[in-house]
Amino acid sequence: MYHFILAPLLCAIVPLSLALDPTRLVYQFPKGTWIENLAVRPSGSLLLTLITTPDLYLLDPLAADPKPQLIHHFSSSLWLTGITETDPNTYYLIGANATYETLSPTPGSNRIYRVHFPQPPNPPEISVTAVVENAVFLNGLVTLNPTTLLASDSTLGAVWAIDTTSGASRIVLQDSLMLPATDIPKLGINGIRLFSNHTLYFTNSAQALLATIRIHADGTAASPAKKIASAATGTFYDDFAIDRYGDALLTTGPGDSIEEVRRDGSSMIIAGAVNTTEIAQPTSAQFGRTLEDSHVLYVTTAGGLAIPIDGDVVVGGQVLAVDTRKSERFRMMGKI
Repeated sequence: MYHFILAPLLCAIVPLSLALDPTRLVYQFPKGTWIENLAVRPSGSLLLTLITTPDLYLLDPLAADPKPQLIHHFSSSLWLTGITETDPNTYYLIGANATYETLSPTPGSNRIYRVHFPQPPNPPEISVTAVVENAVFLNGLVTLNPTTLLASDSTLGAVWAIDTTSGASRIVLQDSLMLPATDIPKLGINGIRLFSNHTLYFTNSAQALLATIRIHADGTAASPAKKIASAATGTFYDDFAIDRYGDALLTTGPGDSIEEVRRDGSSMIIAGAVNTTEIAQPTSAQFGRTLEDSHVLYVTTAGGLAIPIDGDVVVGGQVLAVDTRKSERFRMMGKI
């Protein structure tokens, strides 16, 4: 998530003719819709959180004619941000009273909601798991273990551990690489992902970086954070996915693209391009989970709502499918 003006993007890293993966539009919401995050269900359906309205949608990207289904309108919040799965039928997400124009949640309004899907035809069960009263701006969310979530706080530059049984919360991680920049005070650490349960990857949008930190079983630091890569001049990293190799596929915000960053810090643009609406202000990414789409990176966008394409073009929030087999094939052949 982000909202500030940036200089023009300097172009990337390897020849695009080698790197670009095919991109397919799955569904586009009406103009003025910001899709913030997604979770992929084992069935292949996507759960989508919105910033512009506190709504959770379900979308089947493999359907012949995908149409979003409203799961719930969270009337106690004004927006939804991170979402994570603890078991195949249980998801947790962040809600708060804030808008994308201000990025300033009302103090005490950060909530963790539980969404449980019982056996059909029973409707989803919605409840509040925790109110993280001392948090400022909860953004990314991952599952540490079946009863513990980790949530990034973009303003504090910290990570909270939240107990889904008791609702208790505490800060477990703070590092200089998580802090906001002085000129962008609200948006430090942003997206977070776990790899092999002991390495936390995170982006810092204000510092325009991707980093990792090794953690203990309780979420506390086992080492200082280490920067892997910096975003290209004029852009920054938002949320991202981690592939089976431990490489990150990052949304670039104003870069209107997906950038792959390998563990050694080398990088390449694999889809999209600056100042095009193909991937308009991407916000998050996750891989498919079925045999049919495990190679597909699903990407959500804000449609350029905060950062218009080419300075003045805004489209509806998008759900996109990026076929990553081309870039993976080049990587495995050692050609890039």
